[in-house]
Amino acid sequence: MRIRRLAPSAALLAAALAALLPASPSPAHADAPAEPLARHLARPGRPHPLADPSGRIPVLVPLPPGADARALGLLPVAPGFGAIHLAPPDLGAYARTPAALPLLAGPPRRPLLDVSGQLTRATAYRTATNRTGEGVIVGVIDTGFDLTHPDLRHADGRSRIAWLLQAGSPRGLHPELEDAYGCTDPDQTPCAVLAAEDIDALIAAGEEELSSARAAHGTHVASTAAGNGGLMDGTASPYVGVAPSATLILAAPSLPGEGFQDSDLLNATRFIFDRADAMQAPAVVNLSVGGDFGPHDGTSPIEQGLAAMVGEAHPGRVIVVAAGNSGALYTLDGQGPFGIHTEAHVTPSATVRVPIRTNASEQGQGYVWITFRPDDDVSVGLEGPDGSTWVSTTDPGDDAGYTGSDDDLTAAVINRLANGKSPITEATNSAVVAWDGAWDAGEITITLQGKGDAQLWLVGLGDVSTSTGLGLQFTRAIKQGTITVPASHPDLLAVGCTLNRLQWTPFGATQAITIASLGGAPAVADSACFFSSAGPTPFGVPKPEISAPGGFVAAAMATGADPREERGGLFDPPGCPDDSPCFVVDDHHAITTGTSMSSPQVAGAVALLLERDPTLTQARATRLLQAGARYPEGDVPNQTQLGPGTLDIEGAMQALDLALASPPGGPPSEEPPADPIAPALDRSWYVMSSSYARPDPTWPVWGLVELREPDGSIASDIDESLLDVRVTGGQITQALTRVEPGFFRFAVAAPRGVFGTTLTVDVLYDGLSLGARELPVGTDVWTSSGDISATSAACACATTGTSSDATRPSALAALALAALLTRRRRRRS
Repeated sequence: MRIRRLAPSAALLAAALAALLPASPSPAHADAPAEPLARHLARPGRPHPLADPSGRIPVLVPLPPGADARALGLLPVAPGFGAIHLAPPDLGAYARTPAALPLLAGPPRRPLLDVSGQLTRATAYRTATNRTGEGVIVGVIDTGFDLTHPDLRHADGRSRIAWLLQAGSPRGLHPELEDAYGCTDPDQTPCAVLAAEDIDALIAAGEEELSSARAAHGTHVASTAAGNGGLMDGTASPYVGVAPSATLILAAPSLPGEGFQDSDLLNATRFIFDRADAMQAPAVVNLSVGGDFGPHDGTSPIEQGLAAMVGEAHPGRVIVVAAGNSGALYTLDGQGPFGIHTEAHVTPSATVRVPIRTNASEQGQGYVWITFRPDDDVSVGLEGPDGSTWVSTTDPGDDAGYTGSDDDLTAAVINRLANGKSPITEATNSAVVAWDGAWDAGEITITLQGKGDAQLWLVGLGDVSTSTGLGLQFTRAIKQGTITVPASHPDLLAVGCTLNRLQWTPFGATQAITIASLGGAPAVADSACFFSSAGPTPFGVPKPEISAPGGFVAAAMATGADPREERGGLFDPPGCPDDSPCFVVDDHHAITTGTSMSSPQVAGAVALLLERDPTLTQARATRLLQAGARYPEGDVPNQTQLGPGTLDIEGAMQALDLALASPPGGPPSEEPPADPIAPALDRSWYVMSSSYARPDPTWPVWGLVELREPDGSIASDIDESLLDVRVTGGQITQALTRVEPGFFRFAVAAPRGVFGTTLTVDVLYDGLSLGARELPVGTDVWTSSGDISATSAACACATTGTSSDATRPSALAALALAALLTRRRRRRS
C-alpha cells in the first residue's frame, strides 16, 4: 500500500498498522513527539514552523521488528525507520488511533587544501605510496554541487560523480531508482537520480542551474575530501583533496534554503551505500551537517538510523560527521558567556531558572532540548521576557501549550511522555520546549523543579537565528557538551576543527591577508578552532573522535557562488580590506571555515585507509585514525574540543601496519617485547574527555593515551606493563586498556556524593609522569568551579561572567573578520 493523498493518509496508515503490526510496538527512540509539538505550535492562518514548502510536516516513524515500511505507506530510509510527510491535522488524527506508532519531528539540520595536505601529511603519503583513493567511494551529503566544476571532473572532462541524488522534480532517467528512494512519492521529498553519463549530457547541453549559490557548501566539501585540483584545466592546482582518485557519489536531498530533514539525510545515506554496494566498492559518507536539537546521547532517530547502516555487520562502510560549530562562547556589554548549551543541577528545595537572552522577534522560533539522567524527576515550565508564564510547570509524563491573546505566539512544553505512544521513553528521559511567533527583547526563562541534572541545548530560527546575529543564547553557557546531532552518537566518527592557515594572498592581489586574532585571542596556526564543538556527550562518551584542519581551508568554489560575479554568500564574509572578495584564491577555489571543512579531510583519509583494506569497519577505521593522530603544535585551551589529537594520515597507515601484526584490545601486555624501547615522554601525551569530574561512578571521565617514539612515530615496541595510571581523590572505573598499538584508554570518576574537592590523574611510564591533571569535582560545571553551592536555592544559570572565548557576536562565517584581518606587504623577489 502506498499513500497517495494527504487527507486520508493518517487513516490509511492506522488501518495498515492495525492489520500488520504486533499488539505491543517496540519502544521508540528519543526525539520530539510530532503530534503535541505540531498541535501546540500551530497558529491560525500561519504556515506551521515545522512544515516543508508544501505545508506538510516531515516525520520519522520508528518501526517494530519485522515491520515492512512500504507496506505501511512509508519510505524505508534506514533499518528500523520509515518516513512520511503529513499535514498537521493528519498528525492528530493518526495519534488518536489505537495502533499508532510514534511520529517524530523537529527543526531541520543545517550545513555546518594545499596547506591542510601538509598538516595531515596527506600529500607526503600520496607521494610516497601513489595511493589516491582509487576504487573507493566517497559519498557527500550536502546542500548541492557544482556539476560543472573542474575538480569534480576527469582530465577529459567526464564527470567523476558516479551517481547523484538531487532534490527537485524527478527526471525519469532511472525510474526504478527514483521510485525506490521516494522521489516520485507525493508523501516524500521530490528528487531526481542521475548517473555520470546523465550529468555529462546535461553539461554538454548547457543546462542552466547546474551550479547555483546553494552548491557552494557541498562543492567545497566534496573537493576537500576528493577534489583532483581541476585536471581538465591542464594546470597543476595546489588545491587537491585528500583522496583525489576516489569515485564520488553525491546527494543534495533538500530543497534550497530548507535545511535538512532527518528522514532525507537517512534516505540519502541509504542511497550512497546502496549504489556503492551495487558497484562492489567500499564507501565512506561525509555529513558536514548537524543541529543542536536532540538528546545528544545517541538515541535520536537520525543517529540510530545512521549507526544501523555501519558497524561490524557492514565492513567497508564508514560514516564521518562534522562535530559542529557550537563551541563558541560570547560576551556582550560585559555579560555572558553566551552560548547554545548549558547545564543545571536541580534540587528539591529550589526552582532553578535558566535564562535565555533574546532580541525582539517578529517571526522567530525557539527550540530547547533538555536531557535528564534516567532516574531524574524534573518538571519544566516557560516564562516570557516580561516574566509572564507562557507554559506553567509541566510534570514528567505530560505536555502543555500556550497561545497568545492575539495568536501572535504559541509555545509548548513536552516532558517525558513515556506513555507507550511517545518517542520519549523512561530510558531517555527528555523534555522539549518550543515557541513560535513574536516577542519582546529580554530574557525568556526555562524553569526547572524537582530533582536531577539537566543538560540543555538551544536552537533559534527565523529572525533569531545565529546566522543573522547572536540570536537566542543561554546567558551562562558552557563549551563542554556542544557536539551536535548526529555527531553525538557513540558509534559515529565526529571531527573537530584545527586552524589550517592564517595567511593567504587573494587572487590577483599583491598583498597577503593575515588573520591576527580569533575568538578574542591571538591566532596561532595549528591550534584548536575556538568555535569547534566540544565533548563529551551527556553521559560521558568522549567526543570528538579526532580533529582535522578546518580553519581557512582552500577548496573548490562553485561557479554560482563566485563573489566576483555577485557579492555575498559563503566566500564573501564581511571584513575584507577595501571591501574586496578576499577569500577567492583563484578562478575555481576559495577559502572558508568550519568543522564542515574538517570532516571531509577525515573522510578522504578513511578513503585512503579503505583503499588499503576494503574490509575496515566503522570502529576499526576510527581507532586507526586515533592511534595515528598527532598533537597540534598550536594552542589547545580546551582538550574537550580536540579528541586524542589531529589527523595524521601517515600515522594512521602506520597504525594499520602495526595492528595487522598485533590484535587490539585488552589490558597492557605483561610480556614485554624482546627489545623494548621506552617511549619519548616529551612526544607522548594524554587527554581527558571532561574538564571536571562528577561525584558519580556511573558518570566517567575518559583518558586517552598516545605514546610516541622520538621521531613522532607510534611507540609500539614498549614494555606495556610499565604504563600506569594513578588517581587521588577518586577511583579508576575502567582499567587501562590498549586500543591499538601505542594507543590506550582508561576512565576515572569521583566518589558518589562528594563535591568541592579535586580529582588528580597522572599517567606514568616506568615511574616517569606525562603530567598530572587536576579535575575539580562538582554536580555540574558551576559547582565544580566553586561559583555556586551545590545546595543553593539560587539560580543555577543566571549569573553573568567572563568567557575565555570573549568576542563580539557575529555569524560564524564572518568570524569577526573586520577586527581580525590585517594586510601585510608581500616581499618582492
